[in-house]
Amino acid sequence: MFVPKATSIIKSDSQVDRFRYELRRETGTERYDLCVQKRDELLDQHTGLQILIAACEHVMSTECPEYRQRKQTKDRDTSQPLPASKEDDVARWHRFLGVATDGSRMKSECLTALKEVVRCWGRDIVQHYQWASKGEKYWNQLRTTARKVHMWDQAVVGLNWAILQRSRNIKRRPVKASVNPIEQADLERLRTWSYEDPFPCQRLAPKDLPSGFGFYKFGLIVYKEYAVVLPEPDNSRAILSIRRATLPSTPSALRHTDSGHCICPETASIGVDHPVRRRTASLPDINQHISKRLRFDMPPSSPSTLMVSSDIARYRPVHDRMADDTYRRRVLAELLETSGQGIPSRNSHGEETDELLRKLLEKVEQPNTDSSQGMVDAFFCTGDEAASLVETGSSRNAPIITQGQQQFRWSNGERPIAQLFRRMGGLDKSVSVQIPSRKPSTKSFAVRKLSVVWERFLNQEATRDPWNILDLQSPLPQSILPNFLTGENCQLLLLVRNTVLMENSAERVVASTKEWNEWKNVLEWVLISEGGHNTAPHIDSHGFGTWLTGQEEGIGFGWMSSPTSEEREAWMADPNGYTSGRWIYVVLKPGKSLYFPPGTIHFVFRVRSRQTLALGGHVLQWSGIQRWMQVVLAQMRNPAITNEDMKSTAPKLVRVVAKLVSTRVEESGVEEVGGEAAVADFFASVKVILSRPCKTEC
Repeated sequence: MFVPKATSIIKSDSQVDRFRYELRRETGTERYDLCVQKRDELLDQHTGLQILIAACEHVMSTECPEYRQRKQTKDRDTSQPLPASKEDDVARWHRFLGVATDGSRMKSECLTALKEVVRCWGRDIVQHYQWASKGEKYWNQLRTTARKVHMWDQAVVGLNWAILQRSRNIKRRPVKASVNPIEQADLERLRTWSYEDPFPCQRLAPKDLPSGFGFYKFGLIVYKEYAVVLPEPDNSRAILSIRRATLPSTPSALRHTDSGHCICPETASIGVDHPVRRRTASLPDINQHISKRLRFDMPPSSPSTLMVSSDIARYRPVHDRMADDTYRRRVLAELLETSGQGIPSRNSHGEETDELLRKLLEKVEQPNTDSSQGMVDAFFCTGDEAASLVETGSSRNAPIITQGQQQFRWSNGERPIAQLFRRMGGLDKSVSVQIPSRKPSTKSFAVRKLSVVWERFLNQEATRDPWNILDLQSPLPQSILPNFLTGENCQLLLLVRNTVLMENSAERVVASTKEWNEWKNVLEWVLISEGGHNTAPHIDSHGFGTWLTGQEEGIGFGWMSSPTSEEREAWMADPNGYTSGRWIYVVLKPGKSLYFPPGTIHFVFRVRSRQTLALGGHVLQWSGIQRWMQVVLAQMRNPAITNEDMKSTAPKLVRVVAKLVSTRVEESGVEEVGGEAAVADFFASVKVILSRPCKTEC
């Protein structure tokens, strides 16, 4: 008897578990729609496999005489029973031939139908959209439609309107993330049109498409991962007025009695940042090859390292909701695979973190970017818009995402991670490394030589114990600070450093070793990690605001959006278990910069297969001193919520900032630092912090 391989069973079980998980997230008709989508997906795969087996069986018959002879032998000697292994072999050949016979029939029906489609629309189109892998009903629909609409240039216009209308109707089947988004319903609608020369409906332009869509070379609407023509980046945040095609049930309704042109009466105002609602039945990979379905094991289609054109900063970064959702789903699937179905283990720092992130990734949402729809969770900005937000302090504690802000450029042809280690030199130095397998009773990090870290990262070997490098000094020129953070309002931390090192001198820094030891360089640093390393929710130490710029591969970044005071207090009471509140996420890709303000409760997640590199640093804003002090007070009262020990360093930092604020108020007035109320509250908090007992010299 044939027994499937254990690996096949495990893989199938994993797919079933993921499908069950997705199904349970839906309700009512949406759950049934997901079943229909999974049915069609599996049947398409089955049909393709049947045809492949038939083709291979034909090759066996023509190229292997022994196989041909055995196949033609209809009778065998049954006087002697065959060994079990022989019986199994015969049974498997019978099964193979049965599938091949069905496949030959399907192939014949497919060829009959598709030959006519090829005659009308062309062989390249039929091959590109992989219609041979579809079922008999789909082939017949294609043939009937091609007979009705002979020219592909005409057919693609009607199909695009049908797909566009379906993408906007949440009660209709969502557009598939596939090289072939055409459903049978789209073909049926296309046939209801009246086709006279010239074709009665206008062709869609790239600017008419919702966010996340583009055109392939044959002109059909597809998700942007498959597109070669994308809409121009919007630089005005204007609302596009797009004529929506209403596909009537009778051809006569399509023509105006006077003009004879296509009537598209409905007008939809679509914000360029608004996502198109979609749902997938499987858990696709982060990126996809253009001719295949979304899969876990495909390489990235978007740039995996930093590539920035000279004028990209003038445009807003595209919020790629589909790719971000795919990334989240993959990390979640990997965490589910690790945890299994049993009671989660908490025998290490990594297991505790992964269990918490699994719960968060099951509930996180993508950010709202439209103020008309409620509180804005994140700002996707041009460089100038981002600079305006941080200079005026008007981001309302929401993260800012922009692009093209880094002056420094890596050399072409080599991974940034490899270039980074080569620039460091002195690989006999030591660095702190977070190691997930370390026990909860010990610190989460250990000290390792840079040479060991360098070898591990350049070998790129798969690991279930991924390292995360802490406090790595940047060896790069001082040109990595994003341009939008170079304004005067964001330079308070730089003045803190200069005050520590220079005191009352305005000359170039000549600091003693003791003075340098008083200052930890937090202005610029490197964040490098192996794939699969996750970081639990926390607040960055000392109340700093933080910026990150992706350099190599995507990094998942999540945060609690606009928490109430009750939610913040509840999280601080249980930072390793709290999952209530509203959690948001994005994926930071190479070339994109992210800034999040002081006090942001955030976490980081990564797919296993990709090492990641980001450049980062901290800032303090003059306009944010009141908020900064509130965060520092909270961190000193709750040491578990931050990622560093602050007992001795926080009072020193507060003392220096208080001195700088006093000088600023004397020279420029209170409005430069947030107003009279903010200054009064700031100095009241200073007294509280400096009056606290300090176990070490402050």
